[in-house]
Amino acid sequence: MPLVIPQLDDRSYNDILQEALTRISVHNPEWTNFNDSDPGVTLVQLFSFMQESLLYRCNLIPERNRLKFLTLLGVTLTPASAAHGVVTIANQRGPRQTVTLPPSLPMSAGQVGFVTQNGLDVLPVEMQVYYRKALDATSQAQAQATFAQLYTSFSTDPSSLDFYQTVQLNPPTNPAAIPSVNLSDNTTVDGCLWLALLTRSGEASLSQDVLSDIRGKTITLGIMPAIDNASRVLFPGGTSVVAEPTLSFAIATGATSPLYSDLESSPDGDPLQDLTLVQLTIPTTGSIGKWDNLAPLEDGVGDYPPSLDDPDVVSRLITWIRISVQQPAGSTVPSSLNASLSWVGINAARVTQQIQVIAEPLGTGTGEPDQTFQLVNTPVIPSTVQFAVNGELWTLVDDLMAAPPEVPVRDPSLPPTASMPASSIPTPKVFTVDGESGMITCGTGLNGARPIAGASVVASYAYGGGAAGNVGIGAIQSSPQLPSGFTVENPLPTWGGDQGESVDDAQRNIPQYLNNGGRAVTAADFQNIVQQTPGISIGRVDVLPLFSPDESMSAPGTVTLMVIPQGGYAPEPDLMFLDAICTYLEPRRLLTTEVYVRGPDYVPLYVSIGIDVTSGQTIATVREAVRQALRNYLSPLAGGPQTNGTGSGWPLSKTVDPTGIIVQALLVPGVSNVRQVLLWDQTMASISQLPLTGLQLPLLAQLNVTPNGDAQDLSAVTAPPSKQRVAVPMLPAEC
Repeated sequence: MPLVIPQLDDRSYNDILQEALTRISVHNPEWTNFNDSDPGVTLVQLFSFMQESLLYRCNLIPERNRLKFLTLLGVTLTPASAAHGVVTIANQRGPRQTVTLPPSLPMSAGQVGFVTQNGLDVLPVEMQVYYRKALDATSQAQAQATFAQLYTSFSTDPSSLDFYQTVQLNPPTNPAAIPSVNLSDNTTVDGCLWLALLTRSGEASLSQDVLSDIRGKTITLGIMPAIDNASRVLFPGGTSVVAEPTLSFAIATGATSPLYSDLESSPDGDPLQDLTLVQLTIPTTGSIGKWDNLAPLEDGVGDYPPSLDDPDVVSRLITWIRISVQQPAGSTVPSSLNASLSWVGINAARVTQQIQVIAEPLGTGTGEPDQTFQLVNTPVIPSTVQFAVNGELWTLVDDLMAAPPEVPVRDPSLPPTASMPASSIPTPKVFTVDGESGMITCGTGLNGARPIAGASVVASYAYGGGAAGNVGIGAIQSSPQLPSGFTVENPLPTWGGDQGESVDDAQRNIPQYLNNGGRAVTAADFQNIVQQTPGISIGRVDVLPLFSPDESMSAPGTVTLMVIPQGGYAPEPDLMFLDAICTYLEPRRLLTTEVYVRGPDYVPLYVSIGIDVTSGQTIATVREAVRQALRNYLSPLAGGPQTNGTGSGWPLSKTVDPTGIIVQALLVPGVSNVRQVLLWDQTMASISQLPLTGLQLPLLAQLNVTPNGDAQDLSAVTAPPSKQRVAVPMLPAEC
């Protein structure tokens, strides 16, 4: 139960006054004049007013007192978090030269401000990303037959060749459907991404000049792993115990044979797990270029870059950079490896909504107690505030009442030989700050120092945070400090912005904190702590102790968390959602525990049901009510047996059978009988029930309700879902 603020007395002034006047006749019957002009009544009115004021003050527990109680319990408020993301800066119409930009450049998405976190070289080039997509079996056979007909004299057996289609990995345009390419499976024929460095439009004839200009410069490459179908693992000890593969980078030399020169790379993270910026230094010496005028049997073959059909891109091509998965020496690729990338971009910089303000003047001191100073920009991130009085920095504290006096005063109750007790705060020059209002408060003199009269007061701080910073693709479009001809854009949505935790929120979480002490040990601890993750909306958390999702078996020391976000009928967690949970859970879990954070494994289910509608009922209304009831029954967020759509979601490892579906349909008003229930799996094979294991949950792929008739056979009208890839065989550019 949440902590309820006690009401010591809820009587008003009139209640107190009338009660006092009523008691007069009991205690002093001689007093009979109760008019307002009577001096005694005036005194009673005065004391009634004072009593009401005292009751009000007793009932009112100031927020700072509640905050102090939380601090004494060890419960700290989660501060507001600032959204972050990545932008790409392009030199579209500026001078044809590399421009080095410093960090802390302001950006804006409408009224929401951002700032860059890193400096970078902005090269006067463009980049397009390609991969060699493997063909399906049918297209592969057709390509081999075509090759055999065109090149009958070629000695190589066509069956030994891997034909492919050149596909461009375009930047995302819809945050709900972000594309990806997997370098660790059979999606590509070579497990590589190919980055084509191009001149700007209209500068195709200047490719050698551009190449000379970018030699020795640093390419800042932004890489984002696949956002959808992501998973996270927190290994024992706080770090990964498996040698994970990395990405290697090489640049084309343009030599006669397809030779590449390795590039020195400096990543600021793991590009297979999180958004990462990789700095690549272009060699100042050595051959760099491309391969021109290749024969039909050489273009795009083997180690040569993929063939391109667009003449404009071919004419502007400067060189190629190849990205491939590199396995560390002496290690094996773990079975869970998923080298899947969603976006790769050039001239990338990290951005955050946290904006820095340097030396903002706040006025002058007055020498009075409890001086306050208002910061202009809010919400303020308290940990970043630097408060200076006459150039001297003061210390941020959470409680001014614990600060020592500005002039040391000896406690007269202490013996002469006793030493003064040391304060927990070593200096009286302290202040507090309220992040939401941006108000800075100084001491009274007895508790904390007062800025002296005429003292110059300035503050440096960062402000930002909140859900307003979570903007969509392309929302960041301007920066006042970019050179002329430069543009900026965020190719991915920003994420992580949260309003922070209020005192009321913290009070509601006190019972949970007292149960677990902010440490995830039991299954209930994991459930409660994950539910408190800031910045995301969690719809469901299931804790599976001693379970490993990779092996689908019992594993000592392992905990699996199945998490589902809010929104939609069957939502799936993305990379940012899982990262938010892992970041919040990491300092609160036992380091000896291996934690898997995964989304559900949805299993498609096709349902057809025939019902009889009670005479006099509207058939269409009853039919739709049955549809909604069954959708609620099988919902991963609100379903489950006997929940009527108000439960916590379909339980894990519970089989879906026709009996439960019949019961739910009969509970709908207007349904007199259920004639038949038919089920099919994802291959449209008829099944009597759908067993579920591990993290599997039912996904209602199709539901058909037939009023006053038998259930319709969906296998006769519904084609099985096809996952075949449509590919175009690679044909020679010339015959």
